[in-house]
Amino acid sequence: MKKWKTAIKCIFFVVIFAALFLYVQEMLRDKWAEGEYNVTTKVKGFYGEEENTLDVVFIGSSQMYADMAPAVLFHEYGITSYDFCANEQPMWVSYYYIKEALKHQNPKVIVLDVFTVYGEDYEEEGVTHINLDDLPMSLNKIRAIRDSVPEGMRYSYYFPLAKYHNTWTDFYEGKAELAFYDERDPYKGYSPFVFAADYEEDAKAEVAAQTALEPIPKRAETWLRKIIALCKEENVPLVLIKTPNGNAERQKLYNSVEILAKETDTPFLNMNVLLDGQAHINVLQAEKVSMMMGEYLISHYEFEDKRENTHYVQWAADAELFYRQKAKCQLVSAENFEEYIPLLADENYMVCISAKNNGKNSFSEEDITFLNHTLGLHCSLNVNSEAPYTVILDGGNVIYETGFTADEAYTENGGTDEFSAEINGLNVTVFSPGAIADLSASILVNGTDFSMDYDGFNIAVYDKVLGEMFEMSAFDLNQDMNLVRK
Repeated sequence: MKKWKTAIKCIFFVVIFAALFLYVQEMLRDKWAEGEYNVTTKVKGFYGEEENTLDVVFIGSSQMYADMAPAVLFHEYGITSYDFCANEQPMWVSYYYIKEALKHQNPKVIVLDVFTVYGEDYEEEGVTHINLDDLPMSLNKIRAIRDSVPEGMRYSYYFPLAKYHNTWTDFYEGKAELAFYDERDPYKGYSPFVFAADYEEDAKAEVAAQTALEPIPKRAETWLRKIIALCKEENVPLVLIKTPNGNAERQKLYNSVEILAKETDTPFLNMNVLLDGQAHINVLQAEKVSMMMGEYLISHYEFEDKRENTHYVQWAADAELFYRQKAKCQLVSAENFEEYIPLLADENYMVCISAKNNGKNSFSEEDITFLNHTLGLHCSLNVNSEAPYTVILDGGNVIYETGFTADEAYTENGGTDEFSAEINGLNVTVFSPGAIADLSASILVNGTDFSMDYDGFNIAVYDKVLGEMFEMSAFDLNQDMNLVRK
């Protein structure tokens, strides 16, 4: 009897110790959850999707999750999809990501980006950790570690605490929260890259004209063929793609992929010779890429249009986030007064404008007329350039404009103008100094000044859906109303 009690105590101790060990290990290991390269959020978010609800699973590197927007596929075609990807993901890891995806989803199509067909050997240790650490421990993960990591280095992938035991020194609350993250990723694995970029209408000439071949390294080719065989065995259509990266040298490899694709009767959509791009394209170009992907999918496969299916109503709400990022990208891409001002009328923006002029230049009749006509304002700075002037727009509606509210009288030249109120849960104070030289234009939102304090129009833009003040800009009156940003 005593032996049984002792055995039970030992078993109980081992179970408790193991549970605590795994808990501490998961809390201390590195997570990638901030900014565009938030692989932890992407990978864990995949497991937050309801099982067997995804029509398409995209597999690949960061070039895939920067280029393919599931929101566009749902919004335009009613297709549900997810970017189940990680940075610089080699073919041998993609193989196991596909196996992992098929454990939870029954997709009609798997789409694999072939960017990493350059892989000849094991990836760097850090890259491999980024790709494998967020996968839940399973036989599939154990096999992925075996095939992705040299034998003498595998222990830290089985037991990450061996690598991250010192990370308690930079421990933070978010790290603990992410340790047990089980929520959906509303972007479905996609990363919105918001920056201004000029893309050509089609692929760059030197890329489209590239016909030379570069052999696929043996290791990458072996695993690419294994992926093709796996999808055939699982009876899941596989589409190979290369999202546009504008790289003529890499196109030599993709030409070899095309030969392999024809040999194995595997569809290959090479966007690199169709569209302009770079390593990570911005939101506007990603919409174009995603539309091309959507047109390809609906012309080759059959999908239920889920936009009217009430079971997928949350998908429509999630998709709105992409289109807010698109609007944001359009605004940061605007280059002049005529392009920029109309975008401020967006129904989801709160816009604050403060005018200042203690220089010798005057606002032009043309600019003020355009401003008034476009935003429905009554600005008269073309007549009195030194007057103070403030504006608050909320959803394209004028909440306040100097001199045009019931309780605020117009302030004559030489005075100042200030408006303060709580708008959208934010404490907003906008101050215009007019022509008073020792005063600054200010746009205070919850105590932070978002004004650039230029002579001209100082502008700050808050997106109500994204919940962020993302734009600080000014039209510099002393530089022909040149647009400047911070």
